Amino acid sequence: MRLYRFAALLCLTGLASVGGIHGVWADPAGLVVTKGSGAKVTIPDDELSRLPTIKVAFATDHGARQASFEGPLLWTILDHAGFVDAKFHGQVRQSVLITGSDGYTAVLALGEISPEFEAKQVILAEREDDKPLGPEHLRVIVPGDKRGGRSVHDVVRIEVTGPGT
Repeated sequence: MRLYRFAALLCLTGLASVGGIHGVWADPAGLVVTKGSGAKVTIPDDELSRLPTIKVAFATDHGARQASFEGPLLWTILDHAGFVDAKFHGQVRQSVLITGSDGYTAVLALGEISPEFEAKQVILAEREDDKPLGPEHLRVIVPGDKRGGRSVHDVVRIEVTGPGT
C-alpha cells in the first residue's frame, strides 16, 4: 500500500509540475529570459519580431528536414536582454537552458552561440516555411544537430546559467 501511495504521489507531483509550467513561466506579455542571479526580462512579442532574423534548416535522424525556419539568433535575444558577459572568457563556463510549455528542456553551451567562439546560428524560430508560428509556438532551431533533440517547441523560458550569472 505504501508503494502505491508513493507512486500516486510521484504521478501527481509530475503532472502538477508539467501542467503548471506554462502558467508559472509563460508570460502573456512576451518571452521570458532569466539569469541564474534571478534577473528577469520579458521581451514583448512585437519587440521580438523586430530583431534581425535569419533562415536556417536542420538535420534529423531521418535525414535533412526540408523546412525553412526564420527568427532572431538566440545570441541576439540574450544580448538584447543584457544577459551576455562582455568578458568572453566567462562565456565558456555558462549555459543556456531552454524550456518548452510542456516542460521539455534542452541545454546549449553559451560558447556554442557566442560570436567569440563557435558562433553557431541557433535561432528562435518565429516562422516555418514563411508561415508565422505564433508567439505561443516559438521554436529553437539548432542547425547541424543530427537528431533535432535540442529543437524545443513552444518556448516559454530561456535562462542563462553558470558562474558569473
